[in-house]
Amino acid sequence: MKEESQIEDMRAALRGERERAEQARQRSTENVHALIVSPEPVTAPEPPAVAEPSPRRGVLGRLFGR
Repeated sequence: MKEESQIEDMRAALRGERERAEQARQRSTENVHALIVSPEPVTAPEPPAVAEPSPRRGVLGRLFGR
């Protein structure tokens, strides 16, 4: 009897896993569909402009005026 109970518990756990996997697949499909149908394209934000650092002179360059 104990083995039958364990088998039923395992079957119930597998059914639950299958249901969760099906729900996840459905959500994924809906998300992909929404991306395909969306009216405006999805673009990456433009990176901020980086200013060029001024060249730093070393001690000898400052000393000799170079």
